[in-house]
Amino acid sequence: MHLDEKKLGETIRRLRIRKELPLEEVAARVSLSPITVRALELGRGSTLSTMLKVLKAIDEVDFIISWVERSYEISPMQALRESRKQVAEPKRVSRKRDKK
Repeated sequence: MHLDEKKLGETIRRLRIRKELPLEEVAARVSLSPITVRALELGRGSTLSTMLKVLKAIDEVDFIISWVERSYEISPMQALRESRKQVAEPKRVSRKRDKK
């Protein structure tokens, strides 16, 4: 699973705007600075705790469940590509021969 923080942050921002909640109000609801909430929305590194607090403040905690479920979906072609990347485990160890 690849985590795209920027896309996740943009989605959280859209959810907040859809609820017509100013960034400052969301930050105040969860005792965070507006700078911290903005960093989350811009995908500039944030903690899971911050993300969950913000989602709770905008009443979108269920979003994380659906997001995780979508993140684990993989197409059949992607599964095939991934299986081809795996290196087979060696079945035995060859010993080095002495040079004569």
